Parts: sequence; C-alpha cells; structure tokens
Amino acid sequence: MLKNIIFLFLLFTFSSCIKDVDYKLDFEGSKMVIWGGGVSGQQLKVSVTKTIPPLTEVNDPNTLFINDALIEVFENGKLADTMYNIGKGKYLSNLIAQEGNYYKIAVKAKGLPNIISGVDTVSIPAKIIDTEIIDILYDPDSLVSPEIILDLGITAKKSLKYPYNILILLIFSNGESYEKNLSLDADIDFVECQSCFDILDNPCIKKIGNDIYKINTKLTLYDPGFKASDIDSIRFVLATFSSLSTKLCQNAINLEEYYGNPLPFVSNPAVNFSNIEGGYGLFMLTSADSITLKIK
Repeated sequence: MLKNIIFLFLLFTFSSCIKDVDYKLDFEGSKMVIWGGGVSGQQLKVSVTKTIPPLTEVNDPNTLFINDALIEVFENGKLADTMYNIGKGKYLSNLIAQEGNYYKIAVKAKGLPNIISGVDTVSIPAKIIDTEIIDILYDPDSLVSPEIILDLGITAKKSLKYPYNILILLIFSNGESYEKNLSLDADIDFVECQSCFDILDNPCIKKIGNDIYKINTKLTLYDPGFKASDIDSIRFVLATFSSLSTKLCQNAINLEEYYGNPLPFVSNPAVNFSNIEGGYGLFMLTSADSITLKIK
C-alpha cells in the first residue's frame, strides 16, 4: 500500500511539472546555395539554389532554382567574365579553366544577400602512366546481387605541388556508362585502405620509383545493369585537387554526396563546411588525366 502511495505521489509530481514550451528553430533568412567549380580545359559551372526555413515543405523544387543571378568570375584576381544561365539554376562561364590559374565568383540575386566564394586554384595534375585490366569476373549468383569484379592495375606519377588525388572509373557498355570511385583492398590484414583525396599516398599501394606509384586492386560492381561480357571500355580518370580538399576530409564530407544532392535547402543544422561567404555551398576546382582501355 505504501509503495502504491509513493508511486502515485511521484507520478503526480512529475506530471504536474510538464508544460508546453515553444522551441524556436533559428532561421537567418533565405540565403543562396552555390555548387560550382570546374575542371581544367573545361568551362566553369555553377548551380544556384536557396535555403528554406526548417520544417518547410516544398511541393515544387523548381521554385527554389535561381535563374536571374548575376555571377561574375574572377581569374587571377581580375574580373574576367560574367556567367550565363542555361536553366534550372545552372550557369556556365565563357572561360575555360586553366591549370595553375586561380578563380573565385561573386553572385548577386534580387532579394537575397550577395555572396562571394573562396579562391581556389586549378591544380597541376598527376599523370597516369599505364593501366591494365588483369581480369574481369562475373558472378550472377552473388548473395547480394549480380557482381562484376574488375582486377585492375594502374601506374601513376604524383604531382608534387598538388598531392590530393582520387581515382574514378567510367565503365561503358552498350552506349551506357557506370561511374565508380576507386577504393583499395589491402594485401595485408588490418591495414586501413580508406582514402580521402590521398589515393597515391595510401598505405595500400606501392611506391615503385621517384613519385611513381603502382595500384593493384579489385573493384566490385553490384548490379550495374550489364554483364561483364557487355563491357565495351573502361576509362581511368585520375583527378587532382588543391589543398581545399583536405578541409572536406577534416569535416567528413563525401564529395559524391555533396554534389549528388543538388537541393540542400535547409540551413539548420548548419552545414559541416562551406567556402561561400554570405551563403552556403562549395566552389572547388580540379584537373584530371585519363586513359581509356578498349575491351572489344
């Protein structure tokens, strides 16, 4: 009986202390979100959207694209171009990104704060010396899904000034392509092979000469939509970035996901990293070297 009285007393006490509290999610007002940059030898590109208040439902994402922005491009510190709109918040520059040059953009749009990007440099690229396809295996009875296993070898020379690299494979089959970032497998147990813009400095690859590295790894493709016998060719792309890439790693940002989500509208919680002053997003440049191997 005493226990029941104590329980009822506690229940009454706690329930009497509960009250509704209005919690305000801070919203600093709509700001522009920029996803932009470029690859050496190609036009600079930018996508412009805007943030929305937390818990806001957007029925038509097209209303968040900004197509009337004024985007100025600065090359080596001087105003060099104004971008033009191609629809759905996307803009192109007349400029072709040049290795060793540095760029930034300034953006204005009606009713939104002006923004300016950080400065980034088009890196001098690492070079692919040789590639080989050691074997292509197909496992239609995989427990997960049909698998294609590519046994690959890549020899590359690192850029001394810009040692920040990733490797991308483009697999072509019957007019279609499948893109995959190259990951590494260790020959030794308990060696961590995860790379973050440091694939040529990774402990799972071998240095064979003066800044020359040999990568031997297996890449597994799960249900890419075609069989191993359908593969026409494989393009190896070695991308080289500036030191800005290290900040992405420090903030645990996956570049594929960063660019793969074109509508990051909500600014709460705050993004992990942005080099856009007055707004959000990323302006980042790169260079690339590639080799394509024909299978058929």
